Amino acid sequence: MPFANTQTVEIPDAANAAVATTVSGGLGVRSPRGARILMLNPSFSAPAYMHNLCNALADAGAQVEVFTGPAFERASRCWRDIRYVPRIAFYRRTQLRHYQAGRLTRPVWQLLRLTGHLASLTRLTRAAGRYDVLHLHFPTVLPVDIPWLTWIRRRIPVVLTVHNLWPHRARRDQRERRQLQRLYRCCDGLIAHTEDTARGLMEDFGLPADRIARIPHGNFRQFWDQDRAAVPALGAVAAPIILMFGEVRPSKGVEVLLRAAAMLRGRGVDFRVVLAGAPFAATEPLHRLARQLAIEDRVVFHLRYIEEEEVPSYFEAATVVAVPYRAIDQSGVAIAALTMGRAIVATRIAGLAELVEQGDCGLLVPVDDAGALAAALQRLLTDDRLRRRCETNARRYAETALAWEPIAGRTMDAYRQAGAALPARR
Repeated sequence: MPFANTQTVEIPDAANAAVATTVSGGLGVRSPRGARILMLNPSFSAPAYMHNLCNALADAGAQVEVFTGPAFERASRCWRDIRYVPRIAFYRRTQLRHYQAGRLTRPVWQLLRLTGHLASLTRLTRAAGRYDVLHLHFPTVLPVDIPWLTWIRRRIPVVLTVHNLWPHRARRDQRERRQLQRLYRCCDGLIAHTEDTARGLMEDFGLPADRIARIPHGNFRQFWDQDRAAVPALGAVAAPIILMFGEVRPSKGVEVLLRAAAMLRGRGVDFRVVLAGAPFAATEPLHRLARQLAIEDRVVFHLRYIEEEEVPSYFEAATVVAVPYRAIDQSGVAIAALTMGRAIVATRIAGLAELVEQGDCGLLVPVDDAGALAAALQRLLTDDRLRRRCETNARRYAETALAWEPIAGRTMDAYRQAGAALPARR
């Protein structure tokens, strides 16, 4: 595995998965005492969050092993310090090929992934008894995962982090509601990043408050010292940059930002919009809208998967970060902006509102209101004093309220509340 500035030592694995214990700076990840955590994230979604959480738990004395897929190898290339054990136990030969498949071959890779998923869960079942708690993120095959979790929790407490109350592609119909309710109820404990998510678990899905731990999404501290790659195209942009970063989905409100950009141009504001992220919807309508609004020369499209080593460069180049989402629980993009000390314009929804209001790091606008979005962007682009205050507050909030040491402690408390027999918190 390509870990930067680390020594990798292979270890036998009872589950027959590839295992590496990473030693960084002479400090091993294993200790003779401490909680044994099975961190399960088959697709390695939210890679930076997972990396920082696992490092923080290891710093707190836990032995953390992450069972995941080969996306870990791709994301981890720029990380200098890995203090947990990654186990590539899922989708070894199918994950990346499935992402690259065309319409005709994608179903074949999906079937192969499902077969591999079942085999990986079978192997993991034999290894589960070695751990004190199973911490699950982003379950990928709910009809399979829910019965497996229902059985495995007889051997080991299960804690699920609910990153989004409803998955991004959720239909939000009664069938999906029942399935998610089964998922949430078959776990011993749930972690919610925002008050809105915690309230939804109680009010929409009937979960008791004592099963839910409210723990914020921590900062992306690896940005401050990770190996990074420059993005030459950003250096060629001379005007102030409005950055919209992340997966391109209908719920993100990209077209609202484009309409706001047309208003800014009409007012004579100097700017460029940079749209950067992997497309999960058709992109031609966005190009067509930019042409119709006569702002093609003001919009830079980087619609591709952005490698982890490139991510900080985008936020460093940004003057303002736009998050005009229609629906989301919490936003890693907003937290990345705070980590890099950038002012935000976001819609007043869920965790976005919590973050901007508590951090005093930007401006909030109504959903789908291009006029309000344009006015807020113009204010931050032209009022240097306001923007600098938001930038200072953003970085301070990321370093304090979103620090990983207390998050690790509260996560360990959530494990205990779920029934894990862990050493007492010091």
